[in-house]
Amino acid sequence: MQEPKDRTARKERRAIFVSYRRADSAPWAGRLAADLRKYVGKERVYLDIDSNLPARDYVVALEQALFASRVVIAVIGPQWSNSLNDQGQRRLDDSSDLVRVELETALRNGIALIPVLVGGATMPPARELPSSLHTLARLQAVRLADEDWPYDFGRLLETLERHAVLPASVADAVPPSEATLLTTKRYERTLQASRRRAFDALTGAVELLRYPIVEVSPEAAMVTFKARRGGVVSAEVVDADPGHSTVVLKLPSVKMGAVAGVSVVLAMVTNGVSLAAGPALLAWQRRFAVGFFDNVEGVLQGRGVGEDSSLLPGIHAWRNRRREV
Repeated sequence: MQEPKDRTARKERRAIFVSYRRADSAPWAGRLAADLRKYVGKERVYLDIDSNLPARDYVVALEQALFASRVVIAVIGPQWSNSLNDQGQRRLDDSSDLVRVELETALRNGIALIPVLVGGATMPPARELPSSLHTLARLQAVRLADEDWPYDFGRLLETLERHAVLPASVADAVPPSEATLLTTKRYERTLQASRRRAFDALTGAVELLRYPIVEVSPEAAMVTFKARRGGVVSAEVVDADPGHSTVVLKLPSVKMGAVAGVSVVLAMVTNGVSLAAGPALLAWQRRFAVGFFDNVEGVLQGRGVGEDSSLLPGIHAWRNRRREV
């Protein structure tokens, strides 16, 4: 499959192309597409069974949708690699197999490819794949388990955001002039604790630091709160290596390449606090993230919290002295 000469579709990317085998993972693919459409919008998710229009060449429609997408999600079920055709031959060994062509096209053209494991499936090893798909075996997969779907789906959304697939509400709400300035700064630290223990320590630190809580989601292991001087902050806990969890902190920030309007956006993301420039904001964010992670570890280890790193240097000690007086 070659990229169309008309590159108009590339400028108006649909967002997500869902690749799957009907006999292997149709129910999961349908559920996933429905959830994704709630997040990014119906028209931005391609699923062959309901995205193709009548009286149109199926392969042409598939090709156009694929090249109009920013991300291809490969839904892999228990029989994905061993699925057989009517002749009893493995579908993946057929160079014209549509699923194989979809993934080969994504890899060849640099379209982001995210494997999603459903139904207890595991990633197929390279030896079970055609040579053109060996790269697939080396990609980081996202699991979607029926019993933990909301949490796992949240991790998938996080992965999509890294590839600039944003929620429809965010994309629609931010004016074009501000969209070129706003971004999200991400910080993370891995702790030696289960996801539950790490999440308890995370929420405990937020409460001890007296940050106003906007929302708490135990299922997704996420808490949103207002840090002093820093606007609304999102923090969540994701699985890491066995016995470890990673705390991920997301703060509103600005793109350093942007110039016009930076002062306005800085005032917006910092709740009106006037910081001299973008570098000052980033320096504050790094300091806040490091201090916040230290406080989460302090709660995890039974030491409680220390300095409130959302305050400017010296302010925390000054406030404590006032309390003592």
